[in-house]
Amino acid sequence: MVLVPRGRKAGFGGALRVSARTRREAAPVEDASISRPIHNYHERFKAMKRNHTKPSHTSIFRVQCPRFGILLTLSLLLPTVLMPRAANAAELRAVRDGRYLNLSWEAPDGKLQEASTPNGPWQTVTTAVCPYRTATAYPQRFYRLILPAPGKKWLTVAAVTMTSQTNTEANLQTFFSYMERAASNRVDLIVFPEVALQGCPGWRENSTPPSVQEMAYTRQTAETIPGQSTSNVVAKAQELNLFVVFGMTEKDQAGRLYNANVFLGPAGVIGKHRKTFHVGNDGSIWSLSSGFEVLDSPLCKIGLMICAEMALYPGPGLAGQGADLLVSSSAWWTIYSSNYEAVTVGNAVQSKRWHVVSQQVGTVGHAQVYGHSRVVDPKGKAVCDTGATEGLVMWATDILIDARR
Repeated sequence: MVLVPRGRKAGFGGALRVSARTRREAAPVEDASISRPIHNYHERFKAMKRNHTKPSHTSIFRVQCPRFGILLTLSLLLPTVLMPRAANAAELRAVRDGRYLNLSWEAPDGKLQEASTPNGPWQTVTTAVCPYRTATAYPQRFYRLILPAPGKKWLTVAAVTMTSQTNTEANLQTFFSYMERAASNRVDLIVFPEVALQGCPGWRENSTPPSVQEMAYTRQTAETIPGQSTSNVVAKAQELNLFVVFGMTEKDQAGRLYNANVFLGPAGVIGKHRKTFHVGNDGSIWSLSSGFEVLDSPLCKIGLMICAEMALYPGPGLAGQGADLLVSSSAWWTIYSSNYEAVTVGNAVQSKRWHVVSQQVGTVGHAQVYGHSRVVDPKGKAVCDTGATEGLVMWATDILIDARR
């Protein structure tokens, strides 16, 4: 195995090319053969200033499969304009294993991206868990590791799929359990479904009104915002340094009921949104609201939606108001599952924003609900999805936030 200097204009001494003299020498690439030269660069980067605000990317690997043997090319392709301000240079290591290449890295906030050319377009590898194993049968692939700027971190979100009970205290305990799990995984924002706080025993897919008993439960358990339950969740959020969105039945000072979701954090309630579009027997339970607004927070600016409102595609309008992230609390019915796929993706694509959707699953009142809480990227890819079971999915977006929030 021979290390050949290549392209010195690319940086300090240029990139390094790993080549084989013969087919016999194209044996599995040893980790030390690659990590040692990277380490030399890493030491030089340590002395550089660390005050840039853009994400930095470092090691890039290209995997080629020529007619005879395998050629692995390593390039450190930091743009010249970023080099004087480079952050900690993270190592991306590669080890050949038969027809596979194992990529590994130590940076906990590193995002692995791939492209077919060194100039992109780059896409995050959604299945990239370190170490990442990829087949070398591809004609050509480039890989890079990107890191947040110093003092910043990627906004990490979580979406919960749950079946709420007609018991507020039981639902709060479910909230707290998921919040603890999310916080232990460095999540910044966790989202719960529509009417997750109290449930809704009289809810139906058709226009049949709730029974007297069902409506009595909904009125008796409705709360103001802020109120007792929001205060309890704020206390837990403060303990865990976490931000939370959840759905509930809200009552105003006049006694009117609303299907609402509330956004809160360690410092208290940040804002709320009331449902503006009724389906099924919604109109027999809740009053109708109007309008969408963006809520500012220490994380970022968030646009809230509730369930069927997604079909109105308010995402682009919320993005136009400055929303960095779309968040939906939902209990989308199973009978309209194909529409769910369209609206969760459509709002993300049309607004060019990440979309976090939390869903009820199973039976809510008299309705059958789809589940499939998910995180959708701005290009419309559902990067994670719970499926039709209770659970939690988490994802680190590419939205930069203050690491010391």
